[in-house]
Amino acid sequence: MTESFFPSSDAVAAGRLRHLARSAPKGMHQGRNASGRSGTSPDFSDFQPYAPGDDIRNVDWNIYARTEQLFIKRFMDERELRVSVILDASRSMGGDRWLAARRLCAVLGTMALAGDDHMHFSAAGETMPFSAKGVRNRNRFLSHLEQLPSPEGPGFAGAAASESMPAASVRYIVTDGLEPPAAFRPLFRKLRKSAGEVRLILLTDDRPDVPVRVGDVRFVDSETGKAVDVTLTESAISRQQAQRERHFSELAALCREYGVSSLKAGKQESAAEFVSGKMRRAGWAR
Repeated sequence: MTESFFPSSDAVAAGRLRHLARSAPKGMHQGRNASGRSGTSPDFSDFQPYAPGDDIRNVDWNIYARTEQLFIKRFMDERELRVSVILDASRSMGGDRWLAARRLCAVLGTMALAGDDHMHFSAAGETMPFSAKGVRNRNRFLSHLEQLPSPEGPGFAGAAASESMPAASVRYIVTDGLEPPAAFRPLFRKLRKSAGEVRLILLTDDRPDVPVRVGDVRFVDSETGKAVDVTLTESAISRQQAQRERHFSELAALCREYGVSSLKAGKQESAAEFVSGKMRRAGWAR
């Protein structure tokens, strides 16, 4: 795993933040997250070996004095979250967008692993999803992300809807949302049954993909690769901009219909800024 793929600023932010879930967690094993609770119940449960990122206040110093090994105390009100991340690996996610999307997934996954939650990750169409728990698996997860091949899939929502998905407390979808909104309906319908909360992260360009000049241009569909030559006028540009706005308005309406919450992440926005700012304000992280 290289610094150029996962900057240290993103790693620091991910290590400090934790996922929040409004619904009851699906997992019943011990963890360090619960629906907004920090785990301060006096009801002692068990011990586990200390790992970097654990709260030093929970270290049992009596055990350390006897064994010179660090263990932390666990409490009954600490229930693990089951965090799932689905990454759009269709053709339109290529280039700089692919790097930005994987960095976002890196932060989401690291937050879960550092919080001792169970984390499941899949790029739609991937034959070997990643599933693990515990901060010791962070580097393995980051290597998995860094080595993902360039996105070449013909479509995302349909492929994702056909996959088997484990139950989750929180499921994130990282996508550019450029497929027809109706294509997301089967996916949202399926996810609503298998996850306590579904959260859509729309990866957007800082400058919208709209033409800025009149004249002869060639449009290439980023999903299918099909090209068409057109002559643009100012009125045609305005219609294209209106169509883009209508597309995302329809997707937003579909999210509301299925209870999917959503946030936009700029392609040039650092993952650290996104989780520390937008996710915290939305109540997705603390």
